[in-house]
Order: sequence, then structure tokens, then C-alpha cells
Amino acid sequence: MEIKSYYVGTNRQRNAANYHRRWISLVPKTPTSTVQHIVIYFFVQETITNDTDIGYATPTSSKYVVGYANISDFADMYNILQSEKPVHFNWYADAANVVQWFQISTNEEPLGEGPRDFS
Repeated sequence: MEIKSYYVGTNRQRNAANYHRRWISLVPKTPTSTVQHIVIYFFVQETITNDTDIGYATPTSSKYVVGYANISDFADMYNILQSEKPVHFNWYADAANVVQWFQISTNEEPLGEGPRDFS
């Protein structure tokens, strides 16, 4: 699913053993009848990201895909959103709407394409 834009944020929470510290909300270029919102929550501890589920989908109610990731994944995903175009969000959820995998990716790019030299 191609991404049109995104929101990014960080937060703190009192008295929480494992709370999300950062989040990225992705806005689909063309929302579908089952996916209109995508959010990835980045957690400080690995407890949630090592569980058997790494997110969930709600295709018949609120139409979200929610992914859970470790805080160490934030910089890589944020960098792709800042520096690449187009960007896609892909995922797979099983019949119970448990996300099995997700990724942020680009289209095929030519070799040697790197950052522009502005000197």
C-alpha cells in the first residue's frame, strides 16, 4: 500500500512497565474498504515485540493496521519515510487479524542512487 504522508511523535507515560516511546502514523495514498489507518508503536523493552503477535488489524471495525516494533527499529523506518519516495507499507495478517509481518519499503531503485551532493 503506497503511503501519502505520515505523522510522527514521542511520548512518556507514568507507571508503565513497557510503554511505547515513539510512534509513526502512516496515511495511505488510497485507503481501502478494510485499511484506512496504519500506525507503528515503538517500545523500549522487547517484551511486546517478542510476543507471538507483532500487531493486529481491524478490517471490519476501525480499519487499522497496527504494528509493534522495538525502539531500535525507529531510526531506520523514519529515515526511509524522510528520504525515499514512493514509500510502501506491506503486511500480512492471518485469519484472526494477527499481524505476522510488516515492512516499510520502496520501489526498485537504480544502483548507485545515493544522497544528492549539494556542494
